[in-house]
Amino acid sequence: MIEIECDNCERTFSVGPEKAGGKVPCPHCGDVNRVPAQKPESSDRPPDGGPEKEICQIRPAMFRAHPFRYALLVAIFLGGGVLAIWGALGEHGRGWSWLGMLMIVAAVASWGVWFVGVHLWVKLLISNKRTIHQQGIISRYTSEVLHDHVRNVEIRQSFWQRLLKVGYVGISSSGQDGIEIEVRDIPRPYELKALIDEYRDM
Repeated sequence: MIEIECDNCERTFSVGPEKAGGKVPCPHCGDVNRVPAQKPESSDRPPDGGPEKEICQIRPAMFRAHPFRYALLVAIFLGGGVLAIWGALGEHGRGWSWLGMLMIVAAVASWGVWFVGVHLWVKLLISNKRTIHQQGIISRYTSEVLHDHVRNVEIRQSFWQRLLKVGYVGISSSGQDGIEIEVRDIPRPYELKALIDEYRDM
């Protein structure tokens, strides 16, 4: 017999091995639960899947997720360069040259703040056992969900995000209410879901 803990009421019930890999309703509350597939034991593989190893790191996309902001920064930078050269070489005074330099500095500073605040600030670590969400550089917030405990991987994409292959990813586990890991602007979110599903006990 296979012992199952209901995702909804958290009460335990048993089903026959023929139900492995399928779905069954809980006899206590009626909620439909997935029955884990029975895996053959291997003499060279420990029952817990062996030591944990990192599979990949994923950071939010910057330019792909916000192409118009990126184009605006590039336009300000190039426009500043043109004004700086025009003011320095022409007879229009150095005021235009200083304005151009200011535009260049503003574009570079905005890009730096954006890079640190979005790309470096948030990170997803995917191992063969869990997904770890980290935020921060000096001080750090960390949340993690074991792959075997994942109840749902939610993906949201607008029309433009589907074209650019980015989107929101939310991961919830069977032991908690609500979504435990939420990250926006993740590149190729469906590939991330497929990677998590590969290590889930489905």
